[in-house]
Amino acid sequence: MQRRSARTRLVRSYKSAERIRALPWNRWLFGRASDGLVCVSPETARRNRRLRGGRPVVGAFGAVDLERFQPGEPGTGVREALGLDPRHRVVGIVARAQRHRRFDLLLEAAAWLSARDPHFRLLVVGRGTHLEETALRPVRRLGIEDRVIFAGYRSADYVEVLRCMQVFTFLVPGSDGGCRALLEAAACGLPAVTSRRGALPEIVVSGRTGITVPEDPEALGAAWQRLLRNDEERAALGQGARERAVSEFGNDRFASVIEALYREAGAGS
Repeated sequence: MQRRSARTRLVRSYKSAERIRALPWNRWLFGRASDGLVCVSPETARRNRRLRGGRPVVGAFGAVDLERFQPGEPGTGVREALGLDPRHRVVGIVARAQRHRRFDLLLEAAAWLSARDPHFRLLVVGRGTHLEETALRPVRRLGIEDRVIFAGYRSADYVEVLRCMQVFTFLVPGSDGGCRALLEAAACGLPAVTSRRGALPEIVVSGRTGITVPEDPEALGAAWQRLLRNDEERAALGQGARERAVSEFGNDRFASVIEALYREAGAGS
C-alpha cells in the first residue's frame, strides 16, 4: 500500500445520519486515518465529533440546483398524463420500493385518508426490484388502486412531476442519508410531512417548512389531510421550505462549507 506523503490530506464522507459505531476499524478509518470528515447534517457531525479526536468534521446538507428546482406549475399535459384532474389533492413521495422504506406505513396512511377524502391521490415516483411485494400487492389488498399513482422513474420531466404535488412526504432515508429528494421538493416550495428518522427532523423544521410525525398511519394521514385542506398553512410552509432551501441547500453554500473543511484539514500537522 502506498504511503501518503506529508502534504497529502484525505477527507472522507459518511452518508448515514446514524452515529458511527465506535468499533476499532471505524475509530481508525473515520478517526486518525481521515484529515477531515463530512457528515450529512450538523447534528450527525456533532454525534461523531468524539470519534474524530479533535480533527476537523462538518455537517453539510446536500446541494440542490436552485435554478432547476423552484416553485412553478407543471407543464401542459403532465397532470393529465398521470391521471390527475383539477379536483385531486396530491401527496407525493420519491423513493425506491424497498422493504425498509416503510411502504407499509405509507400505504396504510393512504388508505386512512382515502376513506375520508375522495379527491386524495398518492403519487409515488421511483422504481425498485421489490415493487410488486412492497407496493402493488398491498395497494390491491387495501383496495386503493384508484387512489395511488405509480409514476415510475422520471428524468426529463422530473421537476414537472414534483410540481404536480401539493404536499411531499418522506419516511425513511435511503442509501443517501442526506435525503436528496426531500431537498429538491423543498426547493420547489413543497411543504413536507416526514417521520423523525435520521436527518429528517433537521431538514424539515416542523411548523416552519413542514410537519414531522410519529410512524403511525393515522398520524401521517391526518397531517396530509390537514395540509391538503388548509391552503393558507400549506402555502406558508411551502414558502418556508423554499426559503430554507435557498439559505441552506444551495450549491454555493455546500461549496463554502466543504472549502472551509479542506482549509482546516490542510492546515493540520
